[in-house]
Amino acid sequence: MTAKAFLVTLAAGMLAGCATADTEMTVTAPEAQSRPNIIVIMADDLGYGDLSSYGAELIKTSNIDRLATEGVKMTSFYAGAAVCTPSRAALMTGRYPIRTGAQHVFRAQFDDGMEPGEVTLAEMLGEAGYATGMVGKWHLGHQLEHWPTNQGFDDFYGVAYSNDMFPFDLFDGTKRIESPVDQTTLTARYADAAVDFIEQNADEPFFLYYAESFPHIPLFHPLANAGRSEAGTYGDVVETIDDAVGDILDTLERLEIEDNTLIFFTSDNGPWFEGSSGNLRDRKGGTYLGGFQVPMLVRWPDRLPAGSETSEMAMSIDLLPTIAAATGATAPTDRTIDGRDILPVLEAGAATPHDVLFFFDGNDIVAARNVDYRLVVKAFYRNYPVEFRNNPYLKWLEPLLFDMKIDPAERYSMASRNPEVVAELLEKITEMTEATAELHRDPNPMMPPPGALHGPQFGDE
Repeated sequence: MTAKAFLVTLAAGMLAGCATADTEMTVTAPEAQSRPNIIVIMADDLGYGDLSSYGAELIKTSNIDRLATEGVKMTSFYAGAAVCTPSRAALMTGRYPIRTGAQHVFRAQFDDGMEPGEVTLAEMLGEAGYATGMVGKWHLGHQLEHWPTNQGFDDFYGVAYSNDMFPFDLFDGTKRIESPVDQTTLTARYADAAVDFIEQNADEPFFLYYAESFPHIPLFHPLANAGRSEAGTYGDVVETIDDAVGDILDTLERLEIEDNTLIFFTSDNGPWFEGSSGNLRDRKGGTYLGGFQVPMLVRWPDRLPAGSETSEMAMSIDLLPTIAAATGATAPTDRTIDGRDILPVLEAGAATPHDVLFFFDGNDIVAARNVDYRLVVKAFYRNYPVEFRNNPYLKWLEPLLFDMKIDPAERYSMASRNPEVVAELLEKITEMTEATAELHRDPNPMMPPPGALHGPQFGDE
C-alpha cells in the first residue's frame, strides 16, 4: 500500500466514525483499493456517426467498439454545448456552462478562463483520495490560475487549447516542453502519457482525464497511418485515436485492473467541416442535435451489463454526480449541480432522471428537451441567428417541436399539433433564462494590450 492510499484508508475510517453534519466531502465507498478507477476519454469534434459502433462504414474503430460490446452504448447522450470550451466546463463541473463563466470559446489571445472557484471532477475525486491526472486538451483557461494543476489535477501533460490556435505548445505540468508541437506524433505521445499515469497509480484509485486534440482540424496523424482508412485523412486520424484507446485498454488488462475501472468515451460536440453526424441534423456549433448529440460508451465490467444499449436522455453534466455515486465521493453541496446520477440508467435500464434538459449557445438557451419532445427556439441561417419566437421579420415562425421517438433527425415540426407541449417547454426555458440572467458574460471580455504575447506566459524550458 502506498503512503497516499494508507492515508486515504485511515481518513475514511476516521470519517466513518466521526462524520458530522458539517462535513462537505466524505468517502462512503469501501476501502480505497476497492473503489473503481475512473477514466474519461473525450475526443475533439468527433461526430455521432464517426465510430463503427455507431454506424460508420468507412472508419474502423475496433478498440473503441470494445467499450460498446463490453459495456453500455448510449444513443441519446448530449454534450453540454455544441462547441469546445463550454462543453468541457459542463463535463468538468456537472453544471450548465453558463454557471461556470465558460459559456463561450476561450481563445489564445485573451485571458479569460473558467471561474477558479468551480469544483472540478479532479478536485472532487482528489478530496476522496484519488490520484488525478490529465492528458490532452484543456481549453478552460491558459493563465496559471486556470491551469489544470490549479484545478485539481496532480499531473498534466497536454496543450492549453485547440490545435488551430497559436502558439500551440506542449506542456508537462507547467513546463513548456515543445514549441511548436509536432502534431503528427501528438496522439501517440498522449497515449504514452496516459499509459504512464495508469502504471504509476495502478495500486491506488485514480482518475484519468484523456482529452484528445483530434479530429479537430488541422488534421495530423503518423505518416505510417496515411491511407489507412477509407475516409481520407479524417478517417486516418480517427483510427489513430482508436489505437490510443487500445493502448489504454491493453494496459488495464495487463495490470489486471480492467474489471474495476469505469471508462467513459465521448466527444465534446458534433463534427466540424468533416465527419458524420449520422442521421442527425446540423453539425458543430449548430442548434439541432447534430451539434449536441455525441457517442457515449461506458464500460465497467464489475457493475455494468455488457453489450447493452439505452436511448434514455443524458448529458455530460451527468458525469460528475454519476462518478460521485460510483466512487463514494460527494459532489459539492454549496452550488447548483445540474447533472444527475445516471448509474441506474446504465446498470438496470432505468428511466432518465431528467424531466428536461437545456441546450445552451453562449448565454442563450436555444432548445430544451423532455422525454418525448425537443423544442428549438433559435437556429442559424448561414451566420445569422434566427429566433423562432417574437421575430418581427418572420412573424409566422414559431418554435420547432420535434418528436424524439419518430423523428430524431428533427425534420418535421409537431408544434401545431402539440401546443400544450410547446407552452410547457417555453415556460421551462423562460424559468431557466430568468434564473441565469445575471450570469451572462460577453465573449472574451479581457482584451490584452496591444503588443501583448498570446498564450500561456509561464513554463518555458
